This record gives sequence, structure tokens and C-alpha cells, in this order.
Amino acid sequence: MGSGPALELPSIDFSGVGDSEPGSGGWDSVQDAVRRALEEYGCFLALYDKVTEELHDEVFHQMEEMFGLPAETKRRFVDPTRPYDGYLANLPPNPETMGMREALNSGAIERMAGLLWPEENAKFCELLNTYVRRLSELDYTIQKMVFRSFGVERYLDSHAASTVHSLRLLRYGAPEVQEVRPGGIIHYDPNSVTMLQQNHVNGLEVETKHGDWIKVAPSASSTIVMLGESFHGWSNGRLYCPRHRVMMRGHEARLSIGIFSGVEGTVRCPDELVDEQHPLLFKPFEPEDLVRIFATPEGWNGASALKTFYSVSN
Repeated sequence: MGSGPALELPSIDFSGVGDSEPGSGGWDSVQDAVRRALEEYGCFLALYDKVTEELHDEVFHQMEEMFGLPAETKRRFVDPTRPYDGYLANLPPNPETMGMREALNSGAIERMAGLLWPEENAKFCELLNTYVRRLSELDYTIQKMVFRSFGVERYLDSHAASTVHSLRLLRYGAPEVQEVRPGGIIHYDPNSVTMLQQNHVNGLEVETKHGDWIKVAPSASSTIVMLGESFHGWSNGRLYCPRHRVMMRGHEARLSIGIFSGVEGTVRCPDELVDEQHPLLFKPFEPEDLVRIFATPEGWNGASALKTFYSVSN
């Protein structure tokens, strides 16, 4: 029995959207595409001209230098208050990560750089701050489009005011054998929106509603945008939150950078998104609780923390 064509994520071009007004033809066509992609796939590839290939390449060059530092140097970057922040190595199965909360306009990038390079690394800080700022602007545009599409834009300002952006830098070691092997656990992201870029080594796979896996192959000029459980809960399940994994192939290390937006405080589904066709699915929840669950064995088994602990049917 022959197989069909390989599944692909939709691509959405945001070039010029920042210069158009909500309600204009250019804005609304992109807004409609975003809504459809998040309902069907929970994920899409964004073409965003403010994150150029040059910026992408410079950021990943800096990441290669950072992960090439001695282990004892990287271990200086710690955050005992958050289990998945700071420098982590030997996570199951094997990624090496650097993570921080509130990376935007907080001095967190400078603090990390000061620990890794006591003589300072102004170039590293400048590039990462620019990168985080530009992707946070894309995140705001996407969330504004979602709020407008549901007719609940009046809640956007308070939502945006409580949103923070975390940063995670990841290095997946090259496989030691030819066979395909996992580079991370299958999981849902607990935050609102995840934005990812990578080096030339693919590996990310996203699960569809029907249980198929899409191998994601972004270019240096595209950003992977993925819905997390917090936004899935806020939308009363109307937007799809995909499980995903990394599968390593070949003999090269994979580098990835992620910007994760999330809300501080309690998330509740707007009343406007609940009706007879869409009964309320989830109790109010704290996104930070989803993060804590993610760091436990319950979070490692690939189950949805939101559905397991906050479903109204429980």
C-alpha cells in the first residue's frame, strides 16, 4: 500500500503586516491564516522579515561558542528557584540547555553572559537582546490576531501586560550510532506560544490531531510557531496544542533557540468562548503550575498536564 505525500506545516508570511492596520486586507488575510493554522495544526512556519538570515546566523554562531565553553564555566549559570532554568546537562535523553525567565528587558542575558565571560561579551548580549525583542513583537502580533479573530480584543491589553518571555538555548549532541534516536521526551509545552529556530540540522516532529507526525524542516528565514497548553486552555480547546519531539539523525549536533511567552497569574477562558457548542473544558489554572508539573514524572510521560489536572470533568 503506497504512502501519501509527506505532511507539511503551513507557512505564513508576516512581511509588511507591521505596517498595516488591523482590519485592512493585508492584516486580515494573515489573521485568518493564523487562526486556521492554530485550529488545525497548533503550529506553523512564520516568515518574518525582522529576523533576517544574517541575524539567525550570527545568533547561532554565538551559541556554538557558548556551548563550546568548559563544563565548569557553563555550570556557573544556575537558578535554584526554577527546575528547568540555568544550565542543565544530561537531561533525558540528552540535550544540553541554557534557560532563563523574563529574558526581555530584564538584564537576564547580561547576567548570564557575565557568568560565562567575566571579561564581558557585548556582541553576545546585543544579538540575543535584539533577537528576543523582535520575536516578542511577532508573538504579540500573533496573539493580537487570535484575540481579534475570537472577538475578545478588549482583553488583549491586560493579557499582554501579564506576559513574560523566557529564553532557552539547546544543544542536542550528535548521535553516536547511525540509527535514529530520541533527542528529547515527547511533550506538550506548558506556556502560551513557543517560537523556535534551529541550525541546519532538522529533528523536530509535531503530532497532528490524527496521530501522524510531521517532520519540520524550517529554513534560516522561518520561525516555528507552536501553541502551548496555556493558550489551548484560554481558548477553551478551540486552538490545538500539539505534542512534539526531537528525533536525531546523522552525525551532527543540533542547535535550537526558543522564545516561550507565558502569562503570570491565573488563566481563565473568556465567557465569550463558552456556549452550547463549546462547553467549558478547563478550570482556571496557573501556568506556573503547568511548568512545575512538566518537571515531574507526570510531565515526562507525554500526558497533558492541563487535561489531567484542570479538566472540569475531573
